[in-house]
Amino acid sequence: MKILLIFTGGTIGSSVMGDWISPDASAKYRLIETYLEKTQSENFFDVISPYTILSENLTADRLNTLIRCVNEKIEERRYNGIIVLHGTDTLQYTAAALSLSLGSSSVPVVLASSNYPLEDSRANGLSNFAAAVDFIKEGLIGGVFVSYKNGKSRVNIFPAERLLTHSEMSDEVNALGGAFAYWENGKIIKNPIYKRFEKSEPLGVFEFSASSGILVITAVPGDNYSYDITGVKAVILRPFHSGTLNTENKFFRDFCKKAKNSGVPVYLPNAPSGVAYESAKYYPDLGIINLPDEPFVYIYMKIWAKNSIDN
Repeated sequence: MKILLIFTGGTIGSSVMGDWISPDASAKYRLIETYLEKTQSENFFDVISPYTILSENLTADRLNTLIRCVNEKIEERRYNGIIVLHGTDTLQYTAAALSLSLGSSSVPVVLASSNYPLEDSRANGLSNFAAAVDFIKEGLIGGVFVSYKNGKSRVNIFPAERLLTHSEMSDEVNALGGAFAYWENGKIIKNPIYKRFEKSEPLGVFEFSASSGILVITAVPGDNYSYDITGVKAVILRPFHSGTLNTENKFFRDFCKKAKNSGVPVYLPNAPSGVAYESAKYYPDLGIINLPDEPFVYIYMKIWAKNSIDN
């Protein structure tokens, strides 16, 4: 058994220093030492750190570095799996990027994070890490996953391509369709009712452009939609919770017409399939491309990747 740990920073790789939470090079060793002590295991980890940041500072360059790094290490065929230690703020975006690159890779790649620095008694980082290790040991399936414990519940193993953005003022992580598996009492339990999302073919090693070229618009009452789409390659609409938009709004309708005439595609993720509210019947006429039951993050990263590759 050999597992590669890739530390990128984030809260799981940080400590409280005065009034600030800051990256701390010693945190990685504290995590490994605590895990080995609690499990009485031999050290079967290799450790690398291609960069160290707070995850809110994620950029295209760092994503590209991580994609190259993970692909190279998989090609070496030395590891049963890879764990990427990452911050929670952009966890979903990095997971989606790796999923686009790797698809269902020959080894599992699991992202693990922590809601608080490891020295904080509220931190879930050690549990998330232990679950990631055991998931790799189990060898159930290849692909990219996130291990995360919400509150006092068991640790969830979420598929990267189904992750949802955080709810406002919450550090919980959730996914469309729920968890692929759970970690409880040191055991991995596969979710018997989970249905795997069909992903597209893996892109392999590619590079994100510095700018995504995507305009993201969140639905709010009173918006006059006076957005400049010069240089915009795609628009993603973030609807109200039931997948609705104010299609009676003249400003909104004019904006959609402007985008359509400019050849800028307008996408709508997160809209549920099946019976919809009446307002949705206007989507086709407005040129809105409905992507039912597809989460925002994965769509955003997929369009960014396409824009980058097409350049």
